Amino acid sequence: MRARTERKQFGEPLAWLAAALWLWAGQIAWAQGPAASTEARGGTGSLGSLGLKAGAEIPPAKIQELYRKILSDWSAGQADRAPDELIELETAVAVDTDARTRKVLLKEEQAVIHQVGTTDLEVLVPIAVLHHEAYRRLLERGIRGHALALGHTRNMAKDLALLYSEQSGSEGAKLVASRLVTSLGGLLLQSAQQLPAAEMFQKAIELDGRNIAALLALSTVYEKNAQAETAVRLLRQTLEVEPANAEARLRLALNLKRLDQDAEAGKLLAGLMADKEASWVTPLAYQELARLGDGKKGEAEAEKVLRQGIERFPDDLRLRIQLAAALDRRGAPGEATALIEKALATSAPREAGASRYLYNAVRADEFATTRTFLDENSKSRLQVLAQALSAPPSDAVGTGVAP
Repeated sequence: MRARTERKQFGEPLAWLAAALWLWAGQIAWAQGPAASTEARGGTGSLGSLGLKAGAEIPPAKIQELYRKILSDWSAGQADRAPDELIELETAVAVDTDARTRKVLLKEEQAVIHQVGTTDLEVLVPIAVLHHEAYRRLLERGIRGHALALGHTRNMAKDLALLYSEQSGSEGAKLVASRLVTSLGGLLLQSAQQLPAAEMFQKAIELDGRNIAALLALSTVYEKNAQAETAVRLLRQTLEVEPANAEARLRLALNLKRLDQDAEAGKLLAGLMADKEASWVTPLAYQELARLGDGKKGEAEAEKVLRQGIERFPDDLRLRIQLAAALDRRGAPGEATALIEKALATSAPREAGASRYLYNAVRADEFATTRTFLDENSKSRLQVLAQALSAPPSDAVGTGVAP
């Protein structure tokens, strides 16, 4: 029986998730975040290339001048330098002790975007990706002491991507915006910020319903919060787009199992076992199919499945432990002990690469393709940005970037 009735429309605001996660996620992110580096602190240690100190009074005209310089460096292909310069500028201007400083920063950055954006709308893509990269680096270095700047640059990346999609109206623009928002969601997920990550993934799916990375990631958030029905809907949508996706098939099987739909779950797991090309998903399919059976017949089938799994994956320690447990229940403790002893003598535990670990972890490869896509789309427009920066300033209005 299900413990609760889920919402039929998973696109609605995720209030249920907020209630469960807002405090937990923040505490975990704070506890797991690395100590802030000298560069991220801005204002301690040596100065950055712009020579700025956090909290120092910087005139509006100077903020615009520096922001244009940063965009110019980015357009010239200085991929290492420009994001660090942006971090230096934004952490110097936007200080956590004064919320008004973020509005000052936003206003002056908007002014520059107004000027270059009227030349060619495509410049919004590399600017959004620049802010995305600055956000990624800030997270790597630690967020303590710079929450205002962190939120600002994340919002700039998101809002510029959405503005580009809205103003362009093309399918290509929607794809770019969807991928950028997905990547931001992935970064949030890696920081244990499940609620804002889920909101990013939902927006990405609205922009592109075929976004596999966003569909899988959002289904995983629902799955981890015991919302199996919603996870199933998202996973079915994923498989409509990519029927052979092994991870989606595995996650669908496990969520169906939680809903007591064992027959369909078993077919999915058997299909994964039959795949010729194995992946981290395949050993899990053997493990989970072996758990489906009940009674003596089920135990016999489970033992058969596990032996097949061990034959295919002889180094998988969990399969051996699971088979040993089955043998012990059957009354064959000697064989079970021998199996474990052999496994321990020949296999070193490798939890970080184990299938179940990968199933539950936020994996770097989940969003690698998305970020490659963003990098390629940014680089292809850098020349457009360079030309826009060299053009005389215009009196454009309205960027659409949220204050």
